[in-house]
Amino acid sequence: MLAGDLCDVEVVPTSSQTTPAPTLQSVLLGATEYAASDAAGGTLASAANLGVIEGSVQRRGSLSWLDRLDIVHFEITEDSQVSFAVDQLGGNADLYLINRQGNILASSTNRGFGEELIRGKLRSGEYYLAVSARTFSPISYRLSLDVEPLVPINESPSSDSPATETPAETTPSLLPEVDDFGSSLDWNLNAIGAPESWAAGYTGQGVTVAVIDTGVDLDHPDLQHSIYVNAGEIPGNGIDDDQNGYVDDVSGYDFVDGDADANDGNGHGTHVAGTIAAANNSVGATGVAPEANVLPIRVLDDSGRGSDSGVAAGIRYAADIGAQIINLSLGGGTSSRIAAAIEYATSLGSLVVAAAGNESSAVPSYPAQYSRESTSVLSVGAFDSSGQIASFSNGVGSSGAVQIDAPGVGIYSTYLDGRYATLSGTSMATPHVAGVAALILSADPDLTSSELRELLASETIGQVNGSDSLGKLSTLSAVAMAAAGTSVNASTDSQVRASTSSTTVRATWMPRSSSDARLASSNRLLSPSVNRDATGGRHFGDEPGQPLSSSTTVSTEFTPTMLPTTLVAESSVDAIDCLMMDESGLGESGQPDRDALDAFFAGSDRLSIS
Repeated sequence: MLAGDLCDVEVVPTSSQTTPAPTLQSVLLGATEYAASDAAGGTLASAANLGVIEGSVQRRGSLSWLDRLDIVHFEITEDSQVSFAVDQLGGNADLYLINRQGNILASSTNRGFGEELIRGKLRSGEYYLAVSARTFSPISYRLSLDVEPLVPINESPSSDSPATETPAETTPSLLPEVDDFGSSLDWNLNAIGAPESWAAGYTGQGVTVAVIDTGVDLDHPDLQHSIYVNAGEIPGNGIDDDQNGYVDDVSGYDFVDGDADANDGNGHGTHVAGTIAAANNSVGATGVAPEANVLPIRVLDDSGRGSDSGVAAGIRYAADIGAQIINLSLGGGTSSRIAAAIEYATSLGSLVVAAAGNESSAVPSYPAQYSRESTSVLSVGAFDSSGQIASFSNGVGSSGAVQIDAPGVGIYSTYLDGRYATLSGTSMATPHVAGVAALILSADPDLTSSELRELLASETIGQVNGSDSLGKLSTLSAVAMAAAGTSVNASTDSQVRASTSSTTVRATWMPRSSSDARLASSNRLLSPSVNRDATGGRHFGDEPGQPLSSSTTVSTEFTPTMLPTTLVAESSVDAIDCLMMDESGLGESGQPDRDALDAFFAGSDRLSIS
């Protein structure tokens, strides 16, 4: 499946432009051995064959006015962690990863002479790497391939290992690939690898997902099997049997009308519920986690409107019932009531998944923006079947929100009166994430809500065109890691990321005078993480600034990321540990504050970002 081919970088449209192929020469493999220049073809048919790659391989090449494209062919025999890089560039060139069918899976297209880098997880198979010149000038380059096989999910440490040694934890293989499921109406399920999870035996069993929305069609034939049943309540006896404060709440509650009938009069909530858990019965729609339970909670009326008090009450109710996942396909402004309810729910172990919003805004709406502050809240953007961010989908921007993207355009799901409908919106994307969260929990029920969010956010596969989120939702690595019991470290830092689709950002600072700029130094590699000082003020870096001379021009690079600073230090590009900031943005301690950070990402007449 396509989703299994992608690495954690931007996906770009396939280019049809090729150039005549050069003569193929021998290629020497090895960590320190290189091929002669121009030992690569200019078409897929004439690509230089590097054979099976395991470990590190490097080769040198060159491009010219008549030879602007070099292509090499290689094979990996096991699912692997991969890193492909072009560096030591004598000009501006781009790097592309291409599958056997000729489709571009990933690219690195930075400006300038900096390193081009593609890295992530890749299935076993045959692939091509293409180095493409952006100019007509002669360019020399070094191409590096690093391939490290992943450990199969069921593989145990060798019995020959000394009993006193603890084996190093390794990354499990991706879920095995299966054939595409259903028809074109099911593109969303195939895009996130849901059938792979089902084939591995993880279908959401034993997991309850609260749908806080317009209610759910309780009689829909594709949803009846999944509707939550409160075993402590006797239906219709007018008594609060379980003494939870709600009478006859056998299958959820209606906070609009104040009764136990959470039936849907709008259709929105039913559509959301179907995306999560509609039956896999070859009829109508199929949910991401078809064996999960759906807890219907009506907080929006038939027109789709509601109050913050009603939403907050619904969130608290879901947490008290024991829903492991809370789906919020709704949004608006800030609300202290909803914020407090989310804090309450996450303290009881619920993961809150919230729609980023449909305003085409640079930042998410609330409650999705609370993902900035809570490690148990996740924001969700929407993409279409071509892998393009939806025009309506809100971005991350400078909000610090933790956001991933999921299918949200042309989603076929259950609707009112036993019918089905195709809808679009981040409301439609959010239940995909809730469904995958249920799949992950069915593989490892002991995960905390913070660990669950970390798996969803860190194990995306591929980047959505035009998006500044962490990447595309996928089961392939996240479910595999949960099934293998691989530990994850949940991030607690509030973070900001640059709004750019490039793998690497180069920032060049040109101060006008020695008093016009300061150099904020750190003992760590550069990362866009926001730190807080003892007084609660936000700053960037750890050390007071030092003056620059009026003639100093400083360039630095970093990899946009949402990871904590300590992890960024392990994965960033060059060992550059400084950041340039305008003196006007320095706080009393000499540290750049939030305004300076925003100015850094936004750019200025002194700062260029590419």
